[in-house]
Amino acid sequence: MGNMKKLTGAALALTMLLGGTPIWAQTDDSSTSTDVDKSPTITDLKQNTPYGTGTTVVDADGMETTTLLFKKDVSEKMYEELQKPNAVRDIIEKAGFDVPKDANVVLLGAGDYESYVQKLPANRPVGVGSTSAEKVDLPEGGMDFEFNVWPQYQELWKGLKAGDTIYVMHQLKNGAWEVMEATLEETEGEAAIGTQKGLKFKLHLDSLSPIAFVKVMSDGTVVKLDKEEVEKPADSLAGSTKPTSAKKLVSVKKSPNTGF
Repeated sequence: MGNMKKLTGAALALTMLLGGTPIWAQTDDSSTSTDVDKSPTITDLKQNTPYGTGTTVVDADGMETTTLLFKKDVSEKMYEELQKPNAVRDIIEKAGFDVPKDANVVLLGAGDYESYVQKLPANRPVGVGSTSAEKVDLPEGGMDFEFNVWPQYQELWKGLKAGDTIYVMHQLKNGAWEVMEATLEETEGEAAIGTQKGLKFKLHLDSLSPIAFVKVMSDGTVVKLDKEEVEKPADSLAGSTKPTSAKKLVSVKKSPNTGF
């Protein structure tokens, strides 16, 4: 499963806590700027990216193994590129989405993800957590993940609600971008923090290169974009000239409300 690295339970808890801390205030989303008018820092973007939970498997010995995604800062170069005028808008449009001229394209978060596995007894008492997790590679063919956010704690997500549509930009290993559409749902059960319910959405990821989360606003309202099939993938922010499989990249993936 690739190189493994230990991450202590204390570090896991600290990472989760910091990831939910609101540290940057939004400006008015009713702006009609055609650019990404937010100016969060690299750390702001990382702390506002959601955590992902993948497949859970129980083995013959009763051990439950769950794949988790944890985040780190995007590179300085990637951050600078995402802040360029119309950079995010251009990627979304080249993926086949029709972004209205008066729309405001807003970065909700961006980060590099790493995958870890957490092992626990399947019949453990309620409240018993893991003491460590091991860093692993994603399996060939990727994995389905459920992402969770709490708008009341993650500043850049404030105002979003169940039923809203967001766009997920995933930079592939060859430097090209794919854009996935996801519909937010309300969390249930253990995914809620106390009485505070969060939001969730589902994605399939084949790799864990940089991922950015975006909402599109028009007249102060989150909007869902019309889309059409395109003949070529969105250009790489890194300027990659490597040949790519256009057929794979031009199909804009959609994350359904239920299942994959």
